[in-house]
Amino acid sequence: MKTIKTLAVMSLLTLAGFAQAQTSNNISLVNDYVFRGISATDNGPALQGGIDYKNGNAYGSVWLSNVEDSPGAEGLPIEMDVSFGYDHKFSGFNLDTRIITYNYLNDADLDRTEFRLGSNITKEIEIALHREVKTNYWYPEIIFEKYLANRLYFDAAIGYWSFDDADDDAFTVRAELARDFPEFHHIDIFVGVSHITDETPMGNDADNDDSETLLLLGIRKRF
Repeated sequence: MKTIKTLAVMSLLTLAGFAQAQTSNNISLVNDYVFRGISATDNGPALQGGIDYKNGNAYGSVWLSNVEDSPGAEGLPIEMDVSFGYDHKFSGFNLDTRIITYNYLNDADLDRTEFRLGSNITKEIEIALHREVKTNYWYPEIIFEKYLANRLYFDAAIGYWSFDDADDDAFTVRAELARDFPEFHHIDIFVGVSHITDETPMGNDADNDDSETLLLLGIRKRF
């Protein structure tokens, strides 16, 4: 399976090499890799980067980040996400369909696949529904993105973890404010906050049900 995924990534990178006009790259350094309210680096820093490409309404991406090392696992503590999607355009609305695979370069058996449906209510607001088919969870969310004056950019999201085989669930809230500095090679500096109502949404009602709020800081470069 990992061989197939590796070949898929190599194919995507090769395609990106032949379509530079439709390709964008990004790299960032963050104080914490927070995924839907949960830290994937045990509240430690992360170096992240990826490639995005677009061809008409079709698009894809490869994105990598270091993650917390799994005890006893062999391999690299690196997450590699590969996604492919198509934004269907209709009269007056859109339906964005996407497949996302979360791959880990170790033998911790954490790989999973997610299916996503999204639609833009307005220019700034999108609603989306994620369905994962290994640990069987749903994650609906509402996303708000807006460019502000003085090269500022604001985005926020509200989501909800719901596992089929767990008693717990959790709401998540994230907000981020970024500023582009073209005088410094278009580097973005951003600050944000993430909150989750239950830091173990895949658990049961017998756990502590602690909420958690995390501060996010980072620097990002797009090219």
